[in-house]
Amino acid sequence: MIKIVQHAHIHFNEQGTPVAERFDDVYFSNEGGLAETDYVFLKHNDLPQRWQHHPAAFFHIAETGFGTGSNFLLAWLRFRQHRQQHPTANCQRLYFTSFEKFPLSRADLSKALAAVSEFTALAQQLLAQYPLATPGCHRLVFDQGAVILDLWLGDVLDTLPERNPSVAVDAWFLDGFAPSKNPDMWQPALFAQLARHSRAGTTVATFTAAGVVKRGLLEAGFTVSKVKGFGRKREMLTAVYTKAHATQQTDQLLQQPADEVTIIGGGIAAVCLSLVLLQKGAKVRLLCADAELGQGASKNRQGALYPNLHAEMSSASLIQASCFDFARQFFSLSKQKFEFPLEWCGVMHQACTTQLQKRLSKMSACWPADLVQRLSAKHASEKAGLALPFDAIWYPSAGWLSPQQFCRTAASYLATQPNMIIQYHWPIKQLEVLSDGWRLHSSKHPPLDTKTVVLALGHQSNELLHENPLPLRGIRGQVSYVQAGPLAALKTVLCHKGYITPAWQGLQAIGATFDRSRSSDEWLASDDEANLALVQHSLQQPAWMSSVRIIESRAGVRATVPDHLPLYGSWQLTDKHCQVLTGFGARGLLFAPWLAEALASDLMQEPSPLPLSWQQLVAASRYQE
Repeated sequence: MIKIVQHAHIHFNEQGTPVAERFDDVYFSNEGGLAETDYVFLKHNDLPQRWQHHPAAFFHIAETGFGTGSNFLLAWLRFRQHRQQHPTANCQRLYFTSFEKFPLSRADLSKALAAVSEFTALAQQLLAQYPLATPGCHRLVFDQGAVILDLWLGDVLDTLPERNPSVAVDAWFLDGFAPSKNPDMWQPALFAQLARHSRAGTTVATFTAAGVVKRGLLEAGFTVSKVKGFGRKREMLTAVYTKAHATQQTDQLLQQPADEVTIIGGGIAAVCLSLVLLQKGAKVRLLCADAELGQGASKNRQGALYPNLHAEMSSASLIQASCFDFARQFFSLSKQKFEFPLEWCGVMHQACTTQLQKRLSKMSACWPADLVQRLSAKHASEKAGLALPFDAIWYPSAGWLSPQQFCRTAASYLATQPNMIIQYHWPIKQLEVLSDGWRLHSSKHPPLDTKTVVLALGHQSNELLHENPLPLRGIRGQVSYVQAGPLAALKTVLCHKGYITPAWQGLQAIGATFDRSRSSDEWLASDDEANLALVQHSLQQPAWMSSVRIIESRAGVRATVPDHLPLYGSWQLTDKHCQVLTGFGARGLLFAPWLAEALASDLMQEPSPLPLSWQQLVAASRYQE
């Protein structure tokens, strides 16, 4: 059963320190939270000194209890200083994984951090990306990928086992309220999980010297020491995980990450993966069969970006919620690097069927209000700027962007990056297995060898997987682009059984058809008629559709999977595994950024944002097991 995340209830004491009412305990010392973090967690994990000589490209800190985020913010600040002072050090990325059962609301977090002037700039960035209060892992990316925060919401005893331990933690900030105040957390299961996610040399620091903590660490295989505590606190604990207790699983970190990756494709999936891999230090080659990117299913002028949530929390819905959170961040940060149309105008789903009306009545009680709300028909009409007949599901932070323009302008940006090669007019006709990689055969060019290959070809992926095809099916869809006087007043993306976007460059998108009988992208007049008829039928012949005039249309083929979840990761082909990133259906904008981040993390052997149970749901290998 999925547990709903509840915000913390706090107040501020006379010293201005936030106090958790549930635990009757302060979030940090009255004598100074910054100094406490510096002394307890940084100094006693030998940071930032360890970063100077760390052999890997990244360092991984994990923390129990995110609280006000002050431990993360100070680690971020010190790591930023490390990168400035030691630009040639191997370690140039920081992963910070934190677990929080009762996250502060954004308003309380803002108030708690306002008193710490050293964090003002960093705190504003954290607040801008602070995630929705939904269970699971929320990945936040800062400093152009140099600092990554994985914020796991839920009980640490539930969420820590969900983290993939194949990438170990280098240093633990064992925080959280005192064992006497929060005994539910300080359990033997917690210490066993610390060991599971550690390797030889992993360090631990904690503010407490309680016997239950010392015994728990010792029994889990740590060597424990008592040292002077912070301020008036007499003692605290430090610990080190030794080689004798290191697991074979975490020792696999000694394997080498992918140093170069070849991506076959030319749409949203290929572009997102290229951007993320470059951030993580990989060399990337993108092979596109067309003359430019964004010519397949990603060639639409406008696409809606929002999660399709069930009436009750399910793993499939939570995956969509996390994907949405990350996609918002990803596209907003991408827009700082290159320009493309993007508008967070909200998405409204009219409850035009009995099923949607039933879902509407349950959703607002289940999901956070900043993610989804219920609107009456009157309020829906006011939000949309058009007269609407039904109550609505309202996604206030959703919106639309141009998939094709994103791909095109991303291509110009990628072309300027030193570790990126894009080769156009490069169709691949065959994958040949080599002992140390792959040989890619093209009908137009000499063979090309690569160590790692990713298929991001949408429904065309199976053209290279004859011996073991993916469970993909192509579904053709056509979008109609229209001009209309009254319809131009639309202020949000409006969904019914199809969708309508606000105007961009004088045109609005109305779509889209679902045709399982065709797998080509030719234009069909009947599909334009079907798009207009669907609006008329779903929304009861609205007057604002009376003067609609179709200007152009675009058709594409979506790659769909029987269980409607995407395909990501390893796929066995003969005696070797290639990588795939496809099966997004009509939700490429939603799924592509997050799963590209997860796949890039796997390829580079860096911490993954995918909970293990979710990974099983979206892994391509689920169809081979």
